[in-house]
Amino acid sequence: MQNDRLSLSRENIRAYLGKRAASLHIRTFDSVDSTNTEAKRMALDGYEGQVLIAANTQSAGRGRMGRSFYSPNHTGAYFSILYRPEVSVDSAVTVTCATSVAVLRAIRRLTGRTCGIKWVNDLYLDSKKVCGILTECVSIGSDTHIIVGIGVNISTAFEDTELSFVAGSLGADSLSSSELIAEVVSELLPLLDDPGKREWLEDYRRYSLVIGKKISFVQNGESREGTVLSIDDDGALFVRLNDGEVLRLFSGEISLKMQ
Repeated sequence: MQNDRLSLSRENIRAYLGKRAASLHIRTFDSVDSTNTEAKRMALDGYEGQVLIAANTQSAGRGRMGRSFYSPNHTGAYFSILYRPEVSVDSAVTVTCATSVAVLRAIRRLTGRTCGIKWVNDLYLDSKKVCGILTECVSIGSDTHIIVGIGVNISTAFEDTELSFVAGSLGADSLSSSELIAEVVSELLPLLDDPGKREWLEDYRRYSLVIGKKISFVQNGESREGTVLSIDDDGALFVRLNDGEVLRLFSGEISLKMQ
């Protein structure tokens, strides 16, 4: 039986959050198709305010570029935050970058381990992906809701799966998903409330896995290669192509050889 302290529950999340949970509506599920999909349903149903949606497992967890996110029962933290920003948000990329830093800080505080960030939305430990982030926008009339979906592999085993070469976990069997979710939320909500401050940029650059690295990407159907020079204040990459041209890459998928 799952240890009560380690189990996912609204009560445990609230206990870890304390007063910080006062304005946050929390919903937990044993199983859901996708926490992002559930958040989208709530937005379309007219829900107002900030809501945290978490589940022990997802039957159809989603990642970027239409990929699935492996979400086995009781081995990870799978959750989404739905909110309507008070001020205009420049882009989903900026929100995703800020979220990456919030997750990195939470993991470091609870485990003592520091992840690296692969632009734009993945966190790595020991050269393997341990966290993915999916940010989506939902427009309803003149209102825009933002959904930030986060999946962290706490103790997930990948040995017998096709993901074993690229995916890993924190290896923290005794870490409660409720505690990790609460810690991420505590780090993230101030960043979402004040998106213009961007104090997260220093850590996003410091722990970047791509600055100074050679990458490949597809732009307008053409495969291109170059070296990442820097990350600007919006989270975009400046890349020097092999022919010497410098371009600003603000969206898409990049590939690099993880060291």
